Amino acid sequence: MKKLISSVLFVATTIATLCSCEKQTTTQNSDAFKPSVTGRNGEVLVVINDDIKSDTAGRYLASILTENVLGLSAPEPLFDMQTVPHGYFNDVMSTFRNIIDVVVNDTISTNTVACYNNMWAQPQAYISIRANNKKALLPLIESNHIKIVSFITKLERDRQIAYNKRVPHIALCEEIAKQWGVTLSIPNTFSRCSPKNKTDMSWVRIDTDESNINLLIYSLPYVDESSLTIPYLLSQRDSLLKANIEGPAGSYMCTETRFGLDEIVYNSGKYNGMDIAELRGLWRMEGYAMGGPFLLRAHHDTINNRIIVTDGFVYYPSKDKKRNLIRQLEAIMYTLTVNNNE
Repeated sequence: MKKLISSVLFVATTIATLCSCEKQTTTQNSDAFKPSVTGRNGEVLVVINDDIKSDTAGRYLASILTENVLGLSAPEPLFDMQTVPHGYFNDVMSTFRNIIDVVVNDTISTNTVACYNNMWAQPQAYISIRANNKKALLPLIESNHIKIVSFITKLERDRQIAYNKRVPHIALCEEIAKQWGVTLSIPNTFSRCSPKNKTDMSWVRIDTDESNINLLIYSLPYVDESSLTIPYLLSQRDSLLKANIEGPAGSYMCTETRFGLDEIVYNSGKYNGMDIAELRGLWRMEGYAMGGPFLLRAHHDTINNRIIVTDGFVYYPSKDKKRNLIRQLEAIMYTLTVNNNE
């Protein structure tokens, strides 16, 4: 079951060609004149009548939206779901950032799942699910599981990317481009941090009293196809972390593998024309009680015959809510491109 969920979420977050969901843009009004979306990151409003909500199809829809995010240190749902019956849905609610509208009516001629950008606000995800009877609704949602999840996931990420590009940390972006030959959109909320050996990696972070969000950029030798596997990536990762990130009382950072490598969520695919491997799991300090989730994306840079790695980790000991912090890092990682002049 874990591998199935992992594969679904990887498709939803990594394979951009499957994220279109028959993407359409409404023509009601120009997007420029629409209000900005409301609601917090990761929230989804499902407009659904109570009889459908409590039925098998309604429960299944809720289950795919609130499935636990893999690779976190505590259970968190993929999305924070709210519901409202059609009779209570109003103009104020129409600006919600992510809306799924479920209608079952015997006058509907074709059972469909259709996705729209910016129906009533921008940048908004609107998914219309239409079925002509309750019995048809469950297989309709089941067969469009990836489509539903991926459309919202991608737009959530695109919103964060758009924000990052509006407020770039120009100096950090230029430094990383010069050292690693890659472009990343890093917002000005991040600051520079120094590893022990600056030639090993670049390290940027957001540091607050409660938490910190960290992003490492480094490269690894490309040997062969095994260079995008868990054993190779983790051995190289742990070697670099031990050498460069020191914790209290002489402790050092490493990947949490005491429960086995099967605790690492692994997927591979292509992105921006590059073969990639994605790892999600937990990190810890060897010799000290610290830890949290990490997300690593390794890209085969064929231009320079290397593996370029973006490696993000979060420390937020006072609260369980780390999902959105990891997604901030994910949005930065998805902007990586290799500069051809290297």
